[in-house]
Amino acid sequence: MVSNRPPFSAVQRRHLVEQVIQQIQEQICLNKLEVGVKLPPEPELMVKFGVGRSTIREAVRALVHAGFLEVRQGDGTYVRARSVEAEPLAQRLRRSAVLEVYEVRRILELEIARLAAHHRDEADLAQMRTCLDKRLAAQQAGDVAAYLDADISFHIAVAAASKNSVLADLYQTFSTALRDALTKLIAEPVPGEDQAPLHERLFNAIVRGDGAEAQRWTAEYLDSTMQRLHKLLG
Repeated sequence: MVSNRPPFSAVQRRHLVEQVIQQIQEQICLNKLEVGVKLPPEPELMVKFGVGRSTIREAVRALVHAGFLEVRQGDGTYVRARSVEAEPLAQRLRRSAVLEVYEVRRILELEIARLAAHHRDEADLAQMRTCLDKRLAAQQAGDVAAYLDADISFHIAVAAASKNSVLADLYQTFSTALRDALTKLIAEPVPGEDQAPLHERLFNAIVRGDGAEAQRWTAEYLDSTMQRLHKLLG
């Protein structure tokens, strides 16, 4: 039997309800809070999270609505379900290992690159060009945050150019976890070898409408990053 005193920690004041929801939901999805376990009483949760009563109640209401918890009047709040399907994709991705994120990234971006080469329009190309220029400027300035933002924005623009709305939405959700993974990986503006030329070649392949070539350059820059990750984490 899992203890009903999970290792919650105090949350920052920004987005309090969301952070409380995330911690409880994660404990449930990791089975550290088993189905049928009663949550600690409100006063204890308030101390554990470092928030007020209204924040706890709002978070519990949201989790009840999502099907994770149930409130038994006069008794308390219990874990109702831990279905993986109920966990938001963005949160599941945040729990993923860096290598797992990059493996999924490779699968998505290879098909995105091919579709983008066939379906892009002038507006898509202009957006990609803008992102690549910002990426290069941030790299030269040594601004890691701006570099990551521009890099992710470029790949989101490529996904939008695929003209597959489901794929584009999926990549947009995935991009949050991708940025987290990049933040863990990058200690400098440029990870390992300078990948700007590979991104330029990808862009040029998309401009020419060459799907196979777009996939080739996508695979090359992702595989080089994966090799570096294996060395860092091995």
